[in-house]
Order: sequence, then structure tokens, then C-alpha cells
Amino acid sequence: MTAPKKRAADSRRKGADAERELAKKLTELGFPAERGQQKRGGADSPDVICPALAGFHIEAKITQACKMHSPAMLAQWDAQARRDSEGKSVPLVIHRWSRQTIWWVRVLLPGCPPVWLTLPDFLSNLTLWRRS
Repeated sequence: MTAPKKRAADSRRKGADAERELAKKLTELGFPAERGQQKRGGADSPDVICPALAGFHIEAKITQACKMHSPAMLAQWDAQARRDSEGKSVPLVIHRWSRQTIWWVRVLLPGCPPVWLTLPDFLSNLTLWRRS
């Protein structure tokens, strides 16, 4: 019976690690950020809070292998990001996998197909992705 609890704890720790790592990367790129769950709490809080990215809801994901092409995983991530953004902000899934340095941003604009961009490309073209 202890194995499921340990896995849940490991999953929470890995999620927190992903949030810290993404916040650090955003800060390094000139977009100061911090963990959102830790600061605001609540299941609908963004994983990362970045004032320069106000209007976006960030879900951070780090996996052992690339999951950018897994329909089942993308459906799960997209649903979580859309649900937690509550239609008030543009949902983003920001993903990196082990032993890689590139973060990928999945932009989920309402009424448009999802788009993958590298984090630097996304940040350099923010005006394209903000809601009108």
C-alpha cells in the first residue's frame, strides 16, 4: 500500500521541480518568474507566475522522454491547461524532456489549432499570441 503514496509524492516533487526549473529559465531569459502553485495554491493556479506573461496560464511539464507527439498525453495536458485557465487566459503547456535544454511552448488559442514553438521564439513574438 505504500507504493502508490510514494509514486504520488514523487510525481508532486517532479512537478515542483519542473515549475522551479521553468521559472528559473524564464528569469534567465529576462522574464522574472516564480512557482505559482507554491505562491497562490489551488488546483487552478498556474504552475508558474510571470508578470510579463500576464494573460497566459502556464502548465509546466518535464518528462523522461519527448511527449510532444503523444496524442494521449497532449490531450491530457491540453485539457488540464484549458480547464485550469478557466477561459480567462490563453493556456500554455511548456514542455521539456530529460537531458534536453530546449523548452517547447504549446499555445492553445481558442478556435485555433495548437502551435508548438521554442520558448525563445514564443517570448520574442508575444504580441502574436496575446488575446485581442
